[in-house]
Amino acid sequence: MTKLRLSTFAVVLALPLGAFAADPALLQMIMPDAQVVAGLQVDSAKNSLFGQYVLSHLSVNDTKLEQFTSQTGFDPRRDVSEVVVASNSSHGTANNHWIIAAKGTFDVASITAAAQSHGGTLTSYQGVNIVTHVSTGKSQVTTGLAFLDNSTALLGDLASVQAAVARTQSNTPVNSTALTTAQTASAGKDFWFVTLVPLSNFSSSVPALGASGAANSNLLAGINQASGGVTFGDTVTISAQAVARSAQDAQSLVDVVKFFASLVQLNRQSNPAAGQVATLLDTLQTNVSGNTTTISLAIPEQQLEQLLNSFQHPAATKASLHVN
Repeated sequence: MTKLRLSTFAVVLALPLGAFAADPALLQMIMPDAQVVAGLQVDSAKNSLFGQYVLSHLSVNDTKLEQFTSQTGFDPRRDVSEVVVASNSSHGTANNHWIIAAKGTFDVASITAAAQSHGGTLTSYQGVNIVTHVSTGKSQVTTGLAFLDNSTALLGDLASVQAAVARTQSNTPVNSTALTTAQTASAGKDFWFVTLVPLSNFSSSVPALGASGAANSNLLAGINQASGGVTFGDTVTISAQAVARSAQDAQSLVDVVKFFASLVQLNRQSNPAAGQVATLLDTLQTNVSGNTTTISLAIPEQQLEQLLNSFQHPAATKASLHVN
């Protein structure tokens, strides 16, 4: 995704990408050739203990965000209710398209003025004002920010924003595999995702795997599509579904998951951190049906908080364990 200089909605990207099915109006904004889509139900997350925990740990020491909030009165942590992000996953090419669609409460005049003060240019497309900004660098990409009304905002490359405006104006439905899969994946989820490209495409972004590692070449390359999500509550439920090249690849994925789970279980007595994770893995469930693998995990919210806290403060956790 192109690095943005428009501070107006770039802060949305900092939200934990997070129940109901996704808003059909937001899904209408994704491009027909979308390959990766994700969404977050911010409102429902705020009403859950784990969602409140996550939001409370978001950094608030962001000078640009504080300045923008001061100028406009808009704070994405408070005023955004739902976010959907989509991309056609053509990174590094001239055909790369992406869009962020958000529902919330927006002071359009103040936000537009702030965007213009940061170098944006106001244009009109089919009766909708769009603030555009041309990025500097090797590729001069034009980014667009538009408000369909006081509760719907769009940010993305200009072509994608204009196309979303046109679909809304003409009420043209999006007919794509990504949309259909997103409708299913988002049901009952606070955070959800869909990818129609092999997971190996993302391996370079995961340091633990590495672009040339065995996990990438043997496991991730065998997964053609994936979807899943997280439901917050007293019990945090994590679920994922992977469509592999073959039934053998689907079974291999389950075998690898079970193998790593067993390693953690073996070390639960000697390693306190492994013991915490092992307790959470007791609810791990896996299933294979044809070339499709389903994985789910139900974690008590308080235990998940304790685990995350131990990762954030490992020294204090070790000291506490030593004293006890």
